Amino acid sequence: MLPIRVKLAYGGVFISCCLVLFASFITAKAYKTTTNDALTLAKVENRIALDLNHLNLPDDFLKHSGSKDMVLNYIARLNAQLADSGVMVYSIEGISDYPARADLITKQLHAPQKSLTVSFVVASSLFSKDDIAVLILVCLFAAAFTYLLFISERTKIQIAKHEPEVAVQAEEKPKLIVDLQNKTLAASCAVDKTVALANKPLCFYLALVEFCIEHPDVVLNQNKDVPEELLTLANKYFYRLVELGHTIRKRPNFTNSLEKTLSEIRAALDEVWQEQPEIKETYYPPKAHGEGSRSRLHHYGLKAIEIADIEVIGK
Repeated sequence: MLPIRVKLAYGGVFISCCLVLFASFITAKAYKTTTNDALTLAKVENRIALDLNHLNLPDDFLKHSGSKDMVLNYIARLNAQLADSGVMVYSIEGISDYPARADLITKQLHAPQKSLTVSFVVASSLFSKDDIAVLILVCLFAAAFTYLLFISERTKIQIAKHEPEVAVQAEEKPKLIVDLQNKTLAASCAVDKTVALANKPLCFYLALVEFCIEHPDVVLNQNKDVPEELLTLANKYFYRLVELGHTIRKRPNFTNSLEKTLSEIRAALDEVWQEQPEIKETYYPPKAHGEGSRSRLHHYGLKAIEIADIEVIGK
């Protein structure tokens, strides 16, 4: 059901369309009628001027009374020929058989040795019965235009309604959830499926994520020492585990057995993203390529990870 204001808006569009189109038609019709009437008057004036010598008109100068019946018959014959033109000869030299009226158009005809006055009546109706059909067609066209406009607007509204859904779907991209209280990893799309991770790989992985987000251009190579800032972050997460009450005997050495630590992290991530392996690449520390596990070209940093890709509980 459309709201009342929307119905009124489309009703206004329909009425405006009808008025504009029909007014344009009436204006064009009036212009054409005026032009045709002027042409018809000119033709009639010319005809009367040619027939002037054959009319028995009164002449005061010659004291000739003329023949009124002849003039009336001539007017009747002219009007019979002008029946469909909208122009009627009313009188010639004041001789007429029609009732008096005020809407006369009077013309002064000049002929050799003679001048006379001719009065005409021109039909001035702007609307006729035939125009009803035009009005119906205009209304149908306006209704079709309004309906197409309504369909177009409804389509735009439907598209606009679906756009937020697309945005929500984009926001619902699965991310990694790390719970420091339980020392587990899980995907946001399957929070019930958790994977436990030991203290050392857990702290090192969180430090690695934070370090790579803050320093995306730094290359982490196993042939080189682990950056001090990365070690500081790893120790920070270790002390946080202590604060959360986990039983920990001593602080691990994060520089020792780096490949083993990375392997444990990869194994946990393999299990977390088992159902969605295409997402794993964002979180997965790359394995070494080339000869040996400590290739000089190897970079175990996370190149594509962003802060929105991970959520740390208990941080």
